[in-house]
Amino acid sequence: MPLYKYKAYNEKGKEVSGTLEAPSLAQLRKILSQKNYLPFEIKEVKEGTKKSLLSIELFSKKKISDEELALLLYEIGLLLEKSVNIVNILEILSNQIENQKIRDALLKAKSSISEGKSVADAFKETEIFPDFLIEMIRAGETSGALDKIFLSASDFIEKQSGFKKEVVSSLIYPSIVIVVGFLAMIVIITFVVPTITKIYTQFNKELPTSTKIVIGFSHAMSFLIKISPVILIGGIFAKIKFVKKEHIDKLKLKIPFFKNIYKATLYSTWAKTLGLLLKGGLTLDSALKIANKTIDNVVFYEKLEQTVEDVKRGRKFSDSLKEKGIFPENAIQLVVLGEESGQLDDMLELVSDIYRKQAERLMGIFLSYLEPMTIIILAGLIGFFVFATLLPIFNLSVK
Repeated sequence: MPLYKYKAYNEKGKEVSGTLEAPSLAQLRKILSQKNYLPFEIKEVKEGTKKSLLSIELFSKKKISDEELALLLYEIGLLLEKSVNIVNILEILSNQIENQKIRDALLKAKSSISEGKSVADAFKETEIFPDFLIEMIRAGETSGALDKIFLSASDFIEKQSGFKKEVVSSLIYPSIVIVVGFLAMIVIITFVVPTITKIYTQFNKELPTSTKIVIGFSHAMSFLIKISPVILIGGIFAKIKFVKKEHIDKLKLKIPFFKNIYKATLYSTWAKTLGLLLKGGLTLDSALKIANKTIDNVVFYEKLEQTVEDVKRGRKFSDSLKEKGIFPENAIQLVVLGEESGQLDDMLELVSDIYRKQAERLMGIFLSYLEPMTIIILAGLIGFFVFATLLPIFNLSVK
């Protein structure tokens, strides 16, 4: 069905705009007329543009950044807190936001709400909001705590985005060192070593052992570069045919040290999402079903899905988690305390904070060792290559 952007005057003479889907232009005019809108500009959104509206990173489906999404949710929550009507909020924000994708999505949501749809359904149609937020909005509409829902979700996404940024920024320096060192070794192996070898062989002298090692490494690298397309194609085929996501996910849970960071991140994200959903008014089984979608590990996901079924059958949440054996004992104890005190949402957020800090601490330890180790290893390799390259020249000059 075609999507149209329109500008019109309402019955009070105020200019309004939005996006609507309609079978035809005539049908669109009929819909606008039923709303007492007098259109003065209508444009069809072309297919390419429409598809671009259907294309967020960790928490949404469109190509808008987590920072933009967090700010948008914060502004909506703040205005709702001031008792501004949701339709007016979407109108205000759509006029001040520069990102065309977000603007069109907000106008679409505004049109849907004006037609009588719930906020949750209207936001779901835009396809830029994460599933957990849609369900929280649905519960928030019933409980009347919509402003708190938006503010909590904004805070959550902002913290997750901040953690990712810290990790990426911490890896920039080691990555640059590795790339520069690798390029230096390629230059030495590809250009310097062959030249030195030719000069040395002219004197019918046997090359030093260290130089032979570098030459052998150079030949091996040259051979690997030549057959790299075959290796690449073979690797892709093997991954598709034999390596399943389950195998990779199991490996992630076994790699020394890395597994601790990986698990802590999974615990933190899952517990925070579940806590937010429960705080938003969802039942435990419904909240679990949505929170489990944030788990990007088949092993964890399958066991947590079993927990959903256990909870539906009336089993205690903490007992089911303990049986699955994927969460540490201290996290289980906090869940037990939450069940007994009736503050499970708060305890889950505490679990999330504990493991987020643990992940940050472990990542800090890893990076503190990574930087010096990277420099030492690369310096050793480059030093050996330079020594092996210059040693023949030194020998010739002495003789």
